[in-house]
Amino acid sequence: MPEIHAKLPRREDCLRLDYVYGGTVTYRPGETLGPRVLTDYELVLIIEGHVTYCRDERDHAAAAGTIILARPGFHESYRWDPKRETRHAYLHFNLDAIPREWPDVAAWPVVVGKPDAVCAPLLQRIVARCGSQPRWPAERPTREVCCLMKTLLDALLEKHPAAARSAETAARPAPVQRALKWMREVIDEEPERSVSLQELADAANVSPKHLCRLFQQHIGCGPMRAYRLLRLQLALVLLSRSNLTVKQIANRCGFASQFQFSRCFSETFRRPPTEVRRRLQRGEHPPSADLPPDVMPRVFW
Repeated sequence: MPEIHAKLPRREDCLRLDYVYGGTVTYRPGETLGPRVLTDYELVLIIEGHVTYCRDERDHAAAAGTIILARPGFHESYRWDPKRETRHAYLHFNLDAIPREWPDVAAWPVVVGKPDAVCAPLLQRIVARCGSQPRWPAERPTREVCCLMKTLLDALLEKHPAAARSAETAARPAPVQRALKWMREVIDEEPERSVSLQELADAANVSPKHLCRLFQQHIGCGPMRAYRLLRLQLALVLLSRSNLTVKQIANRCGFASQFQFSRCFSETFRRPPTEVRRRLQRGEHPPSADLPPDVMPRVFW
């Protein structure tokens, strides 16, 4: 078995695992595990029965289907169902690196009561792959296992958008958060509405000059450009997922004319809307704009 140690993972373009090992265990009624201090990462899937998971003196009820995502340093214990057998699958692992877009490990959810439907089969598939390796876990995880683990963790983190916010997002000042919230509401409810910088500043409760300075510092562009990019993101979805004409999409997204919309769209995505629509219909990936992924209207959440 590889040395178990806690370490802060690096930020890279992919997930890199130091090791993974796991299995499936059945407990008799009333049995317990711990207290203990966890020295690596662990995923636990409750397959049958009911578990009380205690972490730092706080109890969490975990019914069948629940996934627990524990991290190094957790003070934890398990009390298994007192009336019936309990069965769970588990994976211990350590992280060399995590994708840059993932939130800090400290912000990850601990107990996921209703995970995405793909999570349980993925976790059990990884457990099966671990068991199929003749020298496991002495060797580093295979590429297949790394891909499965990334998909599983992606789904768990995506299930909890509040936990998935990056530290940078959480640190944005309140005026920026208020302005973005107001933009999303307008795009959701009144996308044809014309919006001025003064209105955005009023929604943020600061002066226009101060709002521009905050947006440049924390978003990377001014508030009016951010609002335009959000409207163009809506247009991108409508090109892919509606039968509206380009002119109708321009009106729906608050542009004065089809010409203005096409020009802004082409400048942002480097292709005109009609060409992007053809590419999307062929199954190609949509082009990207210059906004952080969390700065999006609710239609994309």
